[in-house]
This record gives sequence, structure tokens and C-alpha cells, in this order.
Amino acid sequence: MLTRSFILAVGLFTIIGGLVGYLTTSTSEAQRAVSVQYDYAVIQGSYRPYPFGDAGSTLGAVNICYVQPGGCQNEEVKAEVIYTKFAQDERLEGAKDITNRAQNRAIQNAFAKAIAKLGMAGFEMVDKPQIEFDLYYESGQANKSLIEAPQTQRQHIWFKRVRQ
Repeated sequence: MLTRSFILAVGLFTIIGGLVGYLTTSTSEAQRAVSVQYDYAVIQGSYRPYPFGDAGSTLGAVNICYVQPGGCQNEEVKAEVIYTKFAQDERLEGAKDITNRAQNRAIQNAFAKAIAKLGMAGFEMVDKPQIEFDLYYESGQANKSLIEAPQTQRQHIWFKRVRQ
């Protein structure tokens, strides 16, 4: 009878131990899932880098800040637009203000390059950016017209990715 009680006690102890082990394992896995950490980056506005380009082109740039505990690790992303190619591609020969339009395009291209760079590095946008690009459209007889985007100097676009 003592042996039977002993076996029953050992079996009950094993079942309770297994149940406690299972419950503590699932809790620690849940805790690990909650502790996901992220890397952050932000595209900080736009500007014209110095030198501005040669006589036949213009440059636009944006800064990518990879957020670190000690501050930003900065990377400049530049884009160049050649005036004659821009005017020809957009069919703007003879249009006034080609210089400003080309400068806007250079800045828009810099934003696009920086967004693509972060996307290829595994980052995703945190929110919809408040940035709009110029829109060129056919207005008949192979002429193009322009709807200019509102210009903002300091547009920040935030990104995140799961830290590995």
C-alpha cells in the first residue's frame, strides 16, 4: 500500500512539475515576443548642397539620420539634374523658370533615392509622409504642363525596422 501511495505521489508530482514547467516556458516566450526592438531612421528635410552643381546642372540633397543612442549617424543623399536633359525630357524648352523647376526635381529625386535606400535596407515608413512631388502631364500637342507641389524646406519622414 505504501508503494502504491509512493508511486501515486511521484506521478502526481511529475504531472504538477510538468504543468508548472509548461506554464513558465510559455510565459517567457511571450515576454520575449513583447521585447521586440526597433532601429529608427529619419529623412530630415531637403537642401541644396554646396557646391550647387556646375553651370549645366543643379543638385538637391536630403539627410538620413540613423538614430543611435549617442545621436544621429548622418548620411547625405544627393541627386543631380542636368538642365538640358530635364528640359528635353519634360518638353520644357523655352519655358521660363526651368532653373527652379530643375532644382525642385533634384530635391524630389534626392527624397526618392533616400526612401528607396531605406526600403532596400529593410526599413518601412512609420506614417504617410506629408510630401508631394511636382506633377507633369500632357496638355495636348506633345506639350507638358506642370502642377507644382507645395514647397516645404523641412519635411521629416520617419522609418523603422525590427532590430536583428
